[in-house]
Amino acid sequence: MMGLRTDTLSYKYRYRAPRAELYHTLISEQLKYFQRTDASIQTLTPGTTIMANLQTKMHKLITQNTMKVNIMKTDDTFQLETQQPSGKIIQTYKFDQEHSGADVLIYSEQNVFESSRNQMNFMFFGLMYKYFYNRGVKKRMRYLDDLARGTE
Repeated sequence: MMGLRTDTLSYKYRYRAPRAELYHTLISEQLKYFQRTDASIQTLTPGTTIMANLQTKMHKLITQNTMKVNIMKTDDTFQLETQQPSGKIIQTYKFDQEHSGADVLIYSEQNVFESSRNQMNFMFFGLMYKYFYNRGVKKRMRYLDDLARGTE
C-alpha cells in the first residue's frame, strides 16, 4: 500500500446574511443532520460523532461511515471529518473576506485516499464530479444564506 493520497475541491460563495447569522444557521442545520441519526445529541461540539450509512460518490455504494465534528470556531470555521472504508473526507466551512471587502464562505472538501487506485478513480471521475460538486455546493450555500436572512 502506498501512502495516503489527497485531493481537494473548494468553492467560494459570496454571502449576504450577517456572518453570525450564517454561522448559526450552518451549525443549526448540521445539528439537525446529526440528530436525524442520533436524537440524543443536543449540541454540536468538537468530537461529536455519529455513525451514518452514506452513499459513495463514485460507485454509489452504501457504506458505514463515522462523521465527527473536528473544529468549531464561532463565526469563523466549522469542520467535519467523515471516515469511510476507502479513506476520509474532511469538509471545511471557512468564513473569509475578499480583497474587495466582500464576505465569502469557502467550502472545501478534502478527499484522503488509502490507496492509489481509489485516488486514480477519483481523478478519472473528478472533472465530472467537480461540475456537480460546484452546482450542489452553490445551491447549498444559497439555501443557508437565504435561511440566515429569513428569506427561505
